[in-house]
Amino acid sequence: MFPPALDINWLALTPPLVLLFTAAAGLFFALFQSNGRSTAVLSLVGLVTAAVFTLVLFQDGRAGAGSAAFGLHYLADLPAAAFQLLIILGTVIAVLVSYDYLERTGLDHPEYYPLMLLSATGGMVMSAAGDLITLLLGLEITSLAVYVLSAWRQGARESEEAGMKYFLLGAFASAVLIYGIALTYGATGHFVYAEVVAAVTAPGFQSLLLATLGGLLLVAGLGFKASMVPFHQWAPDVYTGAPTAVTTFMSVVVKTAAFAALLRVASTILPELSPVVLELFVWIVGLTMIVGNLAAYVQRGVKRMLAYSAVAHAGYLGLAVLAVDSGGLQAATWYLLAYTLMTAGAFAVLTLLGDRFDHGDDLERFAGLSRTRPMLAAAMAIFMLSLAGIPPLAGFAGKVMVFGAALQAGYFLLAVIGILTSVVAAAYYFRVIAFMYFREPAYGAPRYRSAFTSTAVVLAAVGTVLLGLFPGLWYGLLESGARVVAGL
Repeated sequence: MFPPALDINWLALTPPLVLLFTAAAGLFFALFQSNGRSTAVLSLVGLVTAAVFTLVLFQDGRAGAGSAAFGLHYLADLPAAAFQLLIILGTVIAVLVSYDYLERTGLDHPEYYPLMLLSATGGMVMSAAGDLITLLLGLEITSLAVYVLSAWRQGARESEEAGMKYFLLGAFASAVLIYGIALTYGATGHFVYAEVVAAVTAPGFQSLLLATLGGLLLVAGLGFKASMVPFHQWAPDVYTGAPTAVTTFMSVVVKTAAFAALLRVASTILPELSPVVLELFVWIVGLTMIVGNLAAYVQRGVKRMLAYSAVAHAGYLGLAVLAVDSGGLQAATWYLLAYTLMTAGAFAVLTLLGDRFDHGDDLERFAGLSRTRPMLAAAMAIFMLSLAGIPPLAGFAGKVMVFGAALQAGYFLLAVIGILTSVVAAAYYFRVIAFMYFREPAYGAPRYRSAFTSTAVVLAAVGTVLLGLFPGLWYGLLESGARVVAGL
């Protein structure tokens, strides 16, 4: 007796499948190429194609016709489409930043871009996961490629150490997540989110302790990928040791995927398992905002400062996760868009300041940049001001949305912590601006120029400004794009 066949909705699966086949084609072409120029162009074509199909799903979601594949195991609804578009945007910026950077630093191998697409594919699967097994598969696909990319600079101790550290700690986090999945299944007998919730809320449910332990381990496993305190220790070392172009990808794409999964789990399973799980997550969010900002304040290297800044922003995003039923979902997607633009833009500027060995992230490198490269300094100032939450830039609008949702959901103390830590954050972001505009140049003008990286910097800077001035622009563009695609 065979089980009934699952309904495979190929349209719902198209975006990640496009990236997967593009990555496979890129690996095949890599056999005949000595550099990554061709696979980079192929990757951009695949990303644009995947974006077109994702816009179709977005249009369906807006019309209330969200679809699924394999039953409820893969959900191609409106949130999934929004997160997948963010992952595509972050990957496009990372490809542009990598194009000349890899050649300049001697790291240009054709397999680089297919690995990046494979990781993005896993992130898209995580965004649409409707059950714990699909979530785990997406997480592993995302992680395995990033382990390799982190150690891409062969022979460099810091890069190899970053790859090894990320692999070992990532494997440990995966084991924790698998234990969480096993305990949740043991308590409820289900993997699908909706079925887990139905089992827990059913009268006479007997395995609350087992379900609570499962929920705690799920939070720990996903908290590692989102670099939330106390699971954040890997982030500064890996971000600093990995090639800066890879750090650009990790800081925006992997984080978007992690929070997409966390939002889905937090909005369905966690509130039903036990108040203990939710209470623990509240403490994690508060500590992440405090520890991330205080640690970033004492850093002298800009790359490491941005790594701790990423930890702090994970706390703000965690606040949106807690307020998911009070506008937190919309706030989180919007905040992730702003975060993608300003963080990727800042790392893109860093790639232009480094030398052949990627050294050059100390504050002295920024001294007098306004005189040697005024446009680059202006773009970096925009990113720093936006990350600090200064109006009228995108970071300010994002924080207003997140704090507003938190207050509406009743998390008054966490919102106050978020506002106070934002004041601390302004101090270390302003320090970079002070070095650029009030110090004499220490290293002369940066030697490297790249049309592709400059394009990424301009796109990120313009997007950061426009989103701050017109917060509704993102949704307007999405709806316009979806209508155009639907009319083709």
